[in-house]
Amino acid sequence: MLQASSRRHRPCAKRLLSGLAAALILSALTSGCSEGTGEETIARSAAPPTSREMFINDCASCHGVDGSGNGPLAAEFKVAPPNLRLLKQANNGRFPSRDVQLSIDGRAMPRAHGLPDMPVWGRQWIRMGLEEAEIKARAISIASYVSSIQD
Repeated sequence: MLQASSRRHRPCAKRLLSGLAAALILSALTSGCSEGTGEETIARSAAPPTSREMFINDCASCHGVDGSGNGPLAAEFKVAPPNLRLLKQANNGRFPSRDVQLSIDGRAMPRAHGLPDMPVWGRQWIRMGLEEAEIKARAISIASYVSSIQD
């Protein structure tokens, strides 16, 4: 059963990875682009990204810029990405901050039921050279932003 499930997800996973790769390349190519002197670019790149910027860079391709699940890659999934704006409503008026942080990091999520639909950002951020404290801070920051966009 697991083997059949893995085969079923491979084409979708390849499209998802291709889309994510394109998004990362585009992000890398456009980061640091600005008009004016080079000093402005240096100043901007030295500032840490805001929680909204992290959400847009890491989450919007699937969940949409507004978090409603309508990102450009959403159509590639058999099951649409969830509307993140409804998490508080779906949890009896309480935003599940810790669950969202764990889901974003992804490394602690059980994989017994097949392939994850969401990238394991914790592993990706390690590959990018982030330390464990930075990974935790990034997951907290993105979860905080998702909390701020609840309907």
